[in-house]
Amino acid sequence: MSERPDASSSFPWPPVIFGAAFAIGGIATWKTPLPISAEAGRGFIRLVGIAIIMSGIGVTLAAEWRFFQAGTMTLPTRPTSVIVADGIYRYTRNPMYIGMIIALAGTGLLANSWWFLLALPFAAAAVRKLAVKREERYLERKFGAQYLAYKSRVRRWL
Repeated sequence: MSERPDASSSFPWPPVIFGAAFAIGGIATWKTPLPISAEAGRGFIRLVGIAIIMSGIGVTLAAEWRFFQAGTMTLPTRPTSVIVADGIYRYTRNPMYIGMIIALAGTGLLANSWWFLLALPFAAAAVRKLAVKREERYLERKFGAQYLAYKSRVRRWL
């Protein structure tokens, strides 16, 4: 009988899922354009897209920084040593995934393509099923009451 590894997953689902969503959106945009706006409004939409992408990157970096400061790993294939419950983690248990979702939405605006926005709910659902649920079970198993108390105080998303 093999022991369960000290990690939420043996595969890095989140970067693969979001990488696939960005790639599928890009390929679909290239092969079969599905513009959000006519040429006249694209400049403004692109600026908004850039701002949204930067916001998503900022959220993700803030979350990564808190993990770094706490001395724990962000990859789901590596052990978690502490529950990070401060900084951006006071507001959501999954800011890295929220940041990636925000960046994917902004990319849709920047590329003026519905394909990225259509990929977004599928990516979010896949991350929820293949990463978030596993991470929650892992953290409950590893940290018990400490994680359950955090989970009861802070929402999964927003």
